[in-house]
Amino acid sequence: MDLETKIEKTYDLLKKRSIDDFEIYGTDSDTIRAESKEGSMGSLSKSRESGVGVRLIIDGAMGFAYGAEPTDELVDAAITSARYQFKDQNNHLPPRQEGYEEIDILDPAVGRLAAEDCIARAISLERSSREADSRIHQVRKASFSRTVSRVSIMNSHGIDASTRMSVASASIMVVAKQGDDSQSGYEFDFSHHLDNINVEKVGRQAAFRATEMLQARKMQTTKIPVLFDNTTTAQMLDFISDAFVGENVIKGKSFIADKKGQKYFSDMVRLTDNPLDKRAADASPFDGEGVRSRETVLVDNGTILAFVYDSYWGRVAGESSTGSSLRGGYRAMPTSGVRHLCMEPGREDMKQNLKGLKRVLKITDIMGMHTANPITGEFSVGVSGLFMEEGDPLYPVREAAISGNIYELFSRVMAVGTDVREFGGVLCPSVLIDAIDVSAQ
Repeated sequence: MDLETKIEKTYDLLKKRSIDDFEIYGTDSDTIRAESKEGSMGSLSKSRESGVGVRLIIDGAMGFAYGAEPTDELVDAAITSARYQFKDQNNHLPPRQEGYEEIDILDPAVGRLAAEDCIARAISLERSSREADSRIHQVRKASFSRTVSRVSIMNSHGIDASTRMSVASASIMVVAKQGDDSQSGYEFDFSHHLDNINVEKVGRQAAFRATEMLQARKMQTTKIPVLFDNTTTAQMLDFISDAFVGENVIKGKSFIADKKGQKYFSDMVRLTDNPLDKRAADASPFDGEGVRSRETVLVDNGTILAFVYDSYWGRVAGESSTGSSLRGGYRAMPTSGVRHLCMEPGREDMKQNLKGLKRVLKITDIMGMHTANPITGEFSVGVSGLFMEEGDPLYPVREAAISGNIYELFSRVMAVGTDVREFGGVLCPSVLIDAIDVSAQ
């Protein structure tokens, strides 16, 4: 039974029970994943999954159930779920939407990839890293995957939307060795379009990341400007994204809850939530409730302008939904969140901004970001990277540490790079922060 038939049959079952306030969310995915080991196929997996999730409201209480097939038992489970939930006047399903924007996120070439094609790309990925540098001692994992999926949603208020998506991805972890020293390097890439994935480039970059850290040394405790590369900037932005979620603002779990309309960040910081950007992993014309996707400006010229809401928390706050409902598949209830956090790049290459700076620490890896306090923003993390002079790397650095307040860091941005990179849920360049205390661990 195809997905649309499943949704139609679920609709008939709900109407048969005289359920008038309901939503049907369905997904279908077809995935092939291959892994290379020692130049040949290490593993291969294929999966095909399809199912529907049902939300319904009875007397103000929200019920939910899911299943691979539409059945009477599925509807019964959703009805039973509603009976045991609290009644809440804010429970509601969004109204009919107009003007869904088309996004170029489906490439037929991805769907045409067979298992043999994925295996060949995984092997090429591993080979390219080994050939990039003789110091590559081990390839821990080299994988290539492709997925073609479909999401459909309809509700009793007139929402009826569907989209198809393709994703190709490559990832690899390598270990470089020189003498008694060994360092690991990880790299990945993904795209909705096959032509945008260069597995050889991914393999070479992983090798470079590992070898550039060989013979890393400790540095003395000091206070110097710090350059976060786009990878570590993405980690920090992902961390602070929860502060812009309306649910956290309402619950008092956001550091910036009382700072809307205030100039809190640097003039150079502009942040948006843009799920319409086709580079995003979860790009879609609509959110997890079928609400039309849109770009929301969160910060402009350092001023905090907006928070994001799904339907429920928007009603609690007296705001409209910003199309910010996340959904992890048909088995999951929707939650609110930033869908694709984008930081606007600067106007000149970061190398220009580094000229004249005698000493800079470029951070390429952060360890322990999950230990930071999500409410206060206080953090103390281990870092590694490159000690630079006048923009040129002098030597790799290990076992260093930085601490402070992550929100306050973004108020001290000296420069924003042009090296924008997509990380799935975050799109950002590198960021230069003025003097930070760096201590040796």
